[in-house]
This record gives sequence, C-alpha cells and structure tokens, in this order.
Amino acid sequence: MLNKERIRLMTKLAAYEQGEGKEYLPMGRFYRRDYIGFQMLKTLLYSTIAFGILFLLTFLYQMENIMEDLYQMDLREYIIGILVRYVIFVAVYQVIARVVYSRRYRKGHRSLKLYMSRLKKVEKLYEREETLLPLDDWEK
Repeated sequence: MLNKERIRLMTKLAAYEQGEGKEYLPMGRFYRRDYIGFQMLKTLLYSTIAFGILFLLTFLYQMENIMEDLYQMDLREYIIGILVRYVIFVAVYQVIARVVYSRRYRKGHRSLKLYMSRLKKVEKLYEREETLLPLDDWEK
C-alpha cells in the first residue's frame, strides 16, 4: 500500500538533492571552521593569481615609464610598495571571503537540518510500516 506522506517527503528530498542540495550536501561533511578555512585558502590562491595578473598588466602598461626611471628609482621602495599593495589586496579579499562563506555555511547548515529532519521522518515511516506489516505477510 502506498503511503502518500512518505512519497511526498521523498519527492521533496529528491528535489532538494537535485537543486540546492548539490551545493549544500558536500558542505555537511565539514565543520564550520574547516569549511571556512578551506574556502579562505582557495580565496588566497585565487586572489594571489588575480593580483599577479593585475600587476603584470599594470607593469606592461607602464613599462616605458619604468624603463626611463629605472636608474633613478629606489628599487627597494618600489618592491616594498608592491608587497604592501599585495597584502592589502589579499586582506580585503580574505575579509570578504570570511563574511561570504560564513553566511553561506549558516544558510547551508539550516538547509541541511531541514533535509535531515525530513530524512528521519521518512525513516520513521518505513519503521512504522515494517512493524505494521512484516515482510512475511507480503508473501501470503
């Protein structure tokens, strides 16, 4: 006999797994701190690459001016200026990443709690059905 409530819950679970669950289900394997730390590490890598590309483009654009002033400029001061800009660039991106991924984890965690409660309801419905109709009764 079909249990309409169980079918309704299982449909919602399947829709969740195909939709927003694709993003949130892998998140459930991590603790909050681990998830945010891993995402910030990825952000560090990507922001370093982005800064390198921006620096290269800026350097190529100003190459003529740099070559003219190469012997007059303080190379140490120039490098320190670049490093300071890099640290500020990365720090800003890390702060943004922390805020974004903290919010994303909270939202995903709430969503996963709802998913798990529905999963437990389905499990209880299966258990209740098994106690009412043991498998041996199906053969008769």
